[in-house]
Amino acid sequence: MAGGGVTGTATRATLPVLRALLDQARRKDFRSGVLGVRARPEPMSPPTFTHVGVPVRVVPCVSALAVREALLERVRDQWLVVLTDRPDDDLGAGVLSHLVWQRLRTPDPWDAVRLRFAATGVDPALTAAADDREIAIGLLVASPPSGWPPAPGGVLTRDHALGAVAAAHLGLTDPVVDATSVLGWTADLAVVTRVADLRALAGDALTDTVLDWAAERAGAAGPPLRHLLRAGETRDAVPLGLVVGLMGEARDGAAGEMAERAAQAAQRTPKEIQPEAMQLAREALIRLEPRLGGTTPASAVLRSWAGESSAVIAGMLQDPASRASGEALLARADELLTASRAAGLADGSDLLPSGLTRRFASLAGTLRAALAGAAAREHANPDLPQIAGAALADVERAWTRVATHRLAEADPRTAAFHAAVRLARWLAGSAAVGGISLQLLLDRHAGSDAWVDSAVNDAVPGASDPDLGAGLAAVLAAVRARRAAHDVAFGRALAGHTSDDPPAVSGAHSGVWHLEELLRDVILPLARSAPVLLLVLDGMSAGVGAEVVASVLSRTADGWAEALLPGQARRAAALAVLPTLTEVSRASLLCGELRTGGQDAERRGYESLTGAYGLPGAALFHKKPLDSSRLGYAVADDVAAAIADVTGHPLVTCVLNTIDDALDRSDPGGTEWGTDAVKHLAPLLDRARHAGRIVVLTADHGHIVERRQGTQRAYASISSGRSRAAIEPAADGEVLVTGRRVLRHEGRAALAVDEHLRYGPLKAGYHGGAAPAEAVVPVTVLVPGAVPDDVNLQLAPPQEPAWWIDPIAPVAPIPLAPAAVTPAPRPAADFRRRPQDVTPTLFDEPDVEPASPPAASPASAAVLRSAAYAAQKKIAGRVSVTDEQIRGLLDALLGAPGHRLVPALAATALAVSPVTLRGAVLHAQRLLNVEGYPVLRVDADGSTVILDEALLREQFGIRR
Repeated sequence: MAGGGVTGTATRATLPVLRALLDQARRKDFRSGVLGVRARPEPMSPPTFTHVGVPVRVVPCVSALAVREALLERVRDQWLVVLTDRPDDDLGAGVLSHLVWQRLRTPDPWDAVRLRFAATGVDPALTAAADDREIAIGLLVASPPSGWPPAPGGVLTRDHALGAVAAAHLGLTDPVVDATSVLGWTADLAVVTRVADLRALAGDALTDTVLDWAAERAGAAGPPLRHLLRAGETRDAVPLGLVVGLMGEARDGAAGEMAERAAQAAQRTPKEIQPEAMQLAREALIRLEPRLGGTTPASAVLRSWAGESSAVIAGMLQDPASRASGEALLARADELLTASRAAGLADGSDLLPSGLTRRFASLAGTLRAALAGAAAREHANPDLPQIAGAALADVERAWTRVATHRLAEADPRTAAFHAAVRLARWLAGSAAVGGISLQLLLDRHAGSDAWVDSAVNDAVPGASDPDLGAGLAAVLAAVRARRAAHDVAFGRALAGHTSDDPPAVSGAHSGVWHLEELLRDVILPLARSAPVLLLVLDGMSAGVGAEVVASVLSRTADGWAEALLPGQARRAAALAVLPTLTEVSRASLLCGELRTGGQDAERRGYESLTGAYGLPGAALFHKKPLDSSRLGYAVADDVAAAIADVTGHPLVTCVLNTIDDALDRSDPGGTEWGTDAVKHLAPLLDRARHAGRIVVLTADHGHIVERRQGTQRAYASISSGRSRAAIEPAADGEVLVTGRRVLRHEGRAALAVDEHLRYGPLKAGYHGGAAPAEAVVPVTVLVPGAVPDDVNLQLAPPQEPAWWIDPIAPVAPIPLAPAAVTPAPRPAADFRRRPQDVTPTLFDEPDVEPASPPAASPASAAVLRSAAYAAQKKIAGRVSVTDEQIRGLLDALLGAPGHRLVPALAATALAVSPVTLRGAVLHAQRLLNVEGYPVLRVDADGSTVILDEALLREQFGIRR
């Protein structure tokens, strides 16, 4: 044991400190030698090691004699480290002369740390801790192979040292470490392992200090986060933040909206629900106190923690690489909420999966309540409103809560319920058209019922939960009753129209447009003015056509815009030839006259017709030539060449069979009929766009979908699953059609109208009958960005019915009147500009003389009559919007929630194409923004149009 003069304050030497001292010696050009260290003379483990390729032996020496013996046993070209607590006087000058620096070195781990960070000083905040030596030793042990980053400014600060450890060993590498980055870091599955590895390597002191530092960087959420990090529950930091934030909101009574949501789901009042929610939250927070450090954090802490956790999750959900991890954290949050016995609070969360499920349940219950008693009302007149206004408002609120949930967009239930809400809006309005003529009923189907059919296809897949399914079923039952009545009315009108055999009307049609007239009266004249690509999508109903066109127009980068044919107030539609079969309708379409036959007959008739009209280069391609493209090419060579040759082939026609094929081979009702779902459609559109061709999308007939609810009737002579010879009289669900447009069964056939009726074996879908989904053929014109010069078309306003667009607003519907009394469309000159060219100037020429405003709401009418408006018109000069358009926009904005209109509704109100909406709004602002005051403005999102009603009344002197 040591004798007299032992230094009682000698410290324990550690391997990291010894290595640091050896490094200092190397920096003084010592490559080997004797290093004397004033430390407790305790054996090292291991007693030998290698440092920078040089063997090192550590010898504890309790006396001067032991030091001398160690010196005698020293091996040249190696390091000998002597550990002794003897004073220098006891060792003597002779012994000290053998040592590097001729003296004992006192091990100071912080000095070694300072050198490792290339610093000139150390921040006292690092050395002030009770376990500072263990922290310093941990920093030395944890030093990465490349070394620590040099301390900026020469002083090693606490942030720099601990941040370097967090970056090197814990993966916390953000340049700015704040609450978001710390919580995002905790979401990494590898963090728990990294913390354990650092603890094993550098000890508890440094590890806990780094975790404390990370928690401090999280701001207000630091204290509870520190407890979680130290307890090894890092992965729960974000889920628990979401949960306690939800609880804090409810506990503090700041959950009025939460109470309203829960009340609606439970059929109770918010006043009944809110106290219960507050009590539930308080008890749940008490249960969680052991995980929060023993006490419930303050409300501000809970809000901050929840807000940062929400931001982290939102970012993870937006990134495909981290979405699965984000969803796992949300699932864990649901587990924590349930374990805390507070699952009833989930409805208040915009992120928790259970919250979305509860909101769906609330919406389903609201739909059922809204339609209670609809079955009794529909027998009287299904076209009367089936849902009261107050009930629809409840549905809208419930849907808004679903739609604003962060997980709603990707949830498979959302599409079905969105469709159900749209259908509820349709049911809440009147579907009457004021007559029974075929023209009115055809227009009703093309302008509204087609979108109904599309929404039904989205809603029919349903939901696995019985309660959710019951909500969808209630809507679908009411819709089916109304649509069935529409089908019956259409079938009767079709039978009468066909038997009356009205003469064909050329040019701008004032009556029903027959499919056999389309090529002769529309396509060929159009092809004389500009190159045209006619796409015949075999079996495309008006409902499917609405989906396909919406998909094409949604691909804004492609630049397609919809245009209206001359004399048409909205998207055109034609009447298929009967029975609605391919060999009947398609042959008649392509031959330009009533004709029956296959592809050979179609080709001969097409060549004859186009040649007679001076277009001998017109090309027709059926399915097989379209499929024969070379590997790697989306379009067959001859098809691509014909589309590109706008001079030699002014008209190119392609027949696409995807939809008709689906009736036999797949599920047309469950297919989302976008651009990519129809084989060849996307590449053909791309070729047409590059060639500058106008595209006309149409079909030969539509179809109905088999929903496993129908019945089969056996007849001896059938031509399809929906058409038969009229040997037996037409029964329920059928109509008798006769006349020259009936090209089977010797001009006399019985056609099914009820969509549940079929004559043949079970298939995925059928055509041949007289339902409007089979007989109404959509005709859509698309232009590549703008209407070509010298072409008599105009860009179309949005074609969706008002009830289709979110949010619903009381925009007056387009009247479904016969074309003969439809007002002439506005001149198209100003609306032909491309979107980038619509910015108005003071020198714009007006297209039409201002018209006297029609009957309008009191406010909009008063604006148009005011002296201020007249003065604005003089100041504004040439504008492209009429008084009627301003009136329509004001009426729509004044009736809209918050006086806000989404782009589709604003374009509808202004009766302009979406691609020209920006220019039209700018012109409207010139008329309404008196002296620059923002009566009419566009929201920060760049698209929502907003009206300041108070400012409107003030600027134009309008009294309430």
